[in-house]
Amino acid sequence: MNFNAAKRLAKQYAEKLKNNEVISIVQIGSSLRKKDFNSYSDLDFLVIQKKKAKDFLQHGNIKNIETNIVRHGKSQFLNSLKEGNPIDLVALKFGKIMFDNGFFESQRKISYKPNKNTIDRWMHTASFNLSDASRAYSMPASEEYFKSLHHAAREFCRAIIVKEFGEVVEGNTAILDRLKHKHPGLYKSFKLIIYGRKSYEYTDLALINHKRIKNSGHGKYLLAAEETAIGAFRICRNVKMPRINNLLYKLSKRVEIDYFMGFYLVPESCHILINLALKKGKVIVFVYDMKGKKLKRLS
Repeated sequence: MNFNAAKRLAKQYAEKLKNNEVISIVQIGSSLRKKDFNSYSDLDFLVIQKKKAKDFLQHGNIKNIETNIVRHGKSQFLNSLKEGNPIDLVALKFGKIMFDNGFFESQRKISYKPNKNTIDRWMHTASFNLSDASRAYSMPASEEYFKSLHHAAREFCRAIIVKEFGEVVEGNTAILDRLKHKHPGLYKSFKLIIYGRKSYEYTDLALINHKRIKNSGHGKYLLAAEETAIGAFRICRNVKMPRINNLLYKLSKRVEIDYFMGFYLVPESCHILINLALKKGKVIVFVYDMKGKKLKRLS
């Protein structure tokens, strides 16, 4: 599916979403931007209706393209904007109106600002995606590995931009523009991840078990995403996130590691959980407290 075909399909799909309850339909996401569009892009929509939405997020498929619908009741949407929900702030500023009774357009005249909650939400989403990518590193699943890395780095960078510039941005180009001069290292890391996602979206990868994250092959992209996490925790949480390979080195002095099974970031408490497989088939978990700078065995 190419970009122009996706545009036509989005228009057709938006027509199907209309009913007497719906007051606004807005297309959001990478399918709006030719530079960001790729063969794995989804069709994403924000749908605002009169009454409270029971299902906040709905997934579907049309002509082999995944569709994602974020649903809000009118009052839910307004509250979400006031709370600084990043999805809705981005939709309001950058979304393409496919249908509207005037409500959505009227909200664009109001100055809704990102806040601490915006940063927290992006930190949470980014941490989840980076954790998912780290677990996939031992057995990457083609586009899912690079998709998770891209989403992680993107949201970490957007959290930084809210913290430092007080604005929400959308799209790879806008993020790179904000990072280029103030954070050249993060700029370089994010650019590498974008390249990786575009280059390897069709690649099938074999099982690869490592004792650490290698600075070569597909490991270098995970390390690049880790750089964005380190920057985000420093700027947005005021804590020093250690490099995972440094923690793995310390752990190798305490246990006989067979292979690294990924990590899980918890931005709310600033913890890192590291999963390891030992030589005799046993799986153990260590936790690192970024604030207390302590590493201990959890199980």
